[in-house]
Amino acid sequence: MAYKRGDPLLNRKPFFLALSRLLSVIVFLIGWPLIKFLYGFRVKGRISKQNLPAMLISNHTLPLDPLLQGAALFPRFTYFTLLEETLFTPILGTLVQLLGGIPLPPDPKRLPDIESAVKTALEKRRMIHFYPEGECFLLNQEVKTFKAGAFYYAILFQAPVIPLVTVLKKKRRLRASVIILEPIQPPPRSASQRENIHAAIHFARTVQQQVQDCIDREGGDRSLYLGPMPRIKGVNDRNRG
Repeated sequence: MAYKRGDPLLNRKPFFLALSRLLSVIVFLIGWPLIKFLYGFRVKGRISKQNLPAMLISNHTLPLDPLLQGAALFPRFTYFTLLEETLFTPILGTLVQLLGGIPLPPDPKRLPDIESAVKTALEKRRMIHFYPEGECFLLNQEVKTFKAGAFYYAILFQAPVIPLVTVLKKKRRLRASVIILEPIQPPPRSASQRENIHAAIHFARTVQQQVQDCIDREGGDRSLYLGPMPRIKGVNDRNRG
């Protein structure tokens, strides 16, 4: 079951899917009390089925962010993207894939595979999640530049983008909330890939500003920032751009 370089990015075998659903429920049942205890976790907003399929994006501020976003979506489940290197890690890689992880190989030859995986994710779970900042910036409330990938696929598949914004405050201890914003419709798809990429770059900037506006409106504390999360060998140690 362990992922190997060149494997399909999305496993849709019945046994794998059944185990994936069971494990996801178990993680939620354990994780919800944990994040409630650690962060006083709360959720504002919801996703309506009328707005699906959709691309989900979030600012990345905590190592446990995937658990926060997963809890905010429960009982729905999403696929989420991550560095391919993470799936090479023994045990952790298989666990992450079972929980819905879709690796993003750095090899340009696998770009058609990524596009196909995103399409399948939108068809099957009707959601796929990206962290467009590209990595975790610990406790950050000043959003870093969004990369265009998620927004390109939003345009390609004409799926709305729904931001799940992590807002952090500190009153004696750290508090974390996930604010689910209204869907943001992508620009029309062009027949030109170059035009779609150009539109995705501008779309990313628009959504980034809406995420920042939400953080500021909700009172996110910019003084908490601790810098980029340290690299873990074999998990997230791809060179920083």
